[in-house]
Amino acid sequence: MTSLTGSINKIKQSYGGSDKSSPSFLRPEHVKYNTPAKAKNLGIVFNLNTTLTGTIGSEAGTNTLYFKVTTSGESDLRVVKNALNKYTDQYISFGLLNEHLDQIRIQPNGFGCKNDIHNTDELESNLQLPKGTYYVSVCNSQWQELPFSVSFQVIRYLLLDGTATGRNELRGRIGLVKLFGDATGVNNNSLTFTPLNKLDEISGTALGQSEATGALTIMKGTIVGRMVPYGRLKMYWRVSGTISGSSANVATLTSTAPYGGGY
Repeated sequence: MTSLTGSINKIKQSYGGSDKSSPSFLRPEHVKYNTPAKAKNLGIVFNLNTTLTGTIGSEAGTNTLYFKVTTSGESDLRVVKNALNKYTDQYISFGLLNEHLDQIRIQPNGFGCKNDIHNTDELESNLQLPKGTYYVSVCNSQWQELPFSVSFQVIRYLLLDGTATGRNELRGRIGLVKLFGDATGVNNNSLTFTPLNKLDEISGTALGQSEATGALTIMKGTIVGRMVPYGRLKMYWRVSGTISGSSANVATLTSTAPYGGGY
């Protein structure tokens, strides 16, 4: 056995500088990331958005590659295969594993999720995955060396920490009126921050309605009205589908003859 090993090494060394260092099934010593223990480490992350690319196949030395990441807290993990070639993409697959190398279920939108427990009020599939180490595996079912591209995201929502300030400048004007006494007005403003543990995921249709009215009496001049409605959707990674909105604004001006004398 010693003589055979020495002969093989002698043959390999005879190639000198022309010996290839690229990985293949003929050169398994150059193959990287082909086991969880040799997985490419992406580090400890709060948030991550990266694209894993390369080539894979028996011809390249391995049919499976592993990538490792450690999350700093409860996070959403999303894995999506990017289209490269309509003929070869069908042979590329991927998976998500926990630190014990157990398979994690992946939803059609690419998010890793827990299994639902029946007869419970909570939807476990909507919860974030716990803090820990996770592996992304990329596989090729063919012998040929094929390219792959997989998008991998670690998304963590952080609690609000700091100071929230606001400013509201109100202004009122009464013109062309002779006043006797006091003119008063009241405006009650409020702002509420809802704790994260009391927020529920929106499902179904969300509607909003604003019924704003105003009355103005003036003898002459110009009447100007302005209404600027707006809507905002924050960046929620779990939103899928179509989001649409419409605003049909109508304004009516009614002229009524004054009673008695005027100014």
